Amino acid sequence: MKITLTHFFFITLLQVVYIANLEANTAQEYVQEAHDNIVKVILAEQDIYEDHPDKFIDSISEVLTPLFDFTRISRNVMGKYYKESNTQQRKSFERVFRKSLLSTYGKTLAEFKDEQINVLPEKEKSSNSKRAKIQLEIITQSKVYPALYSMYLDKNSKWKVINIIVNGVNLGLTFRNQFYALMKSHNNDVDKVIEEWVTTI
Repeated sequence: MKITLTHFFFITLLQVVYIANLEANTAQEYVQEAHDNIVKVILAEQDIYEDHPDKFIDSISEVLTPLFDFTRISRNVMGKYYKESNTQQRKSFERVFRKSLLSTYGKTLAEFKDEQINVLPEKEKSSNSKRAKIQLEIITQSKVYPALYSMYLDKNSKWKVINIIVNGVNLGLTFRNQFYALMKSHNNDVDKVIEEWVTTI
């Protein structure tokens, strides 16, 4: 099966969701405890999608949503345009960004077949106990893809993802570039960008 950036991105995200729900002291321990079970979880959920795609996406969204601060993520995606927008526009973009991300996530996850995800040993401990960088690799029949995601410990002592880099591609920056490109093509009309936003990675 040909793997795409979107495919790899969402597979690693699902892994982090289950990582965040395990009881362990560090982000690395979360990963180490979770990676052997993630493929089984994905395959167990796939059958729902074929007959009930909306139900599948809803169930995935329910698990994924607590992991992210969508307000913070959407603000970073809007970048310099965040301050130029009003409260309603910010909330509207947060909603469409979240919806498109979760929808793409569900559709991509349904295609997962025989890829293998490995968590690499920790090279060095972070000097900040509330920050962590976890290295992974995904193995397909034809290629091995490296990944790195940054995590932080929030005020409720829950690990959350800050950003993911897949095969050298910074996904946070990719989303921002997409937003900026749309702003340029729509003469800096935030409302039109919100209306046409679709997560494309």
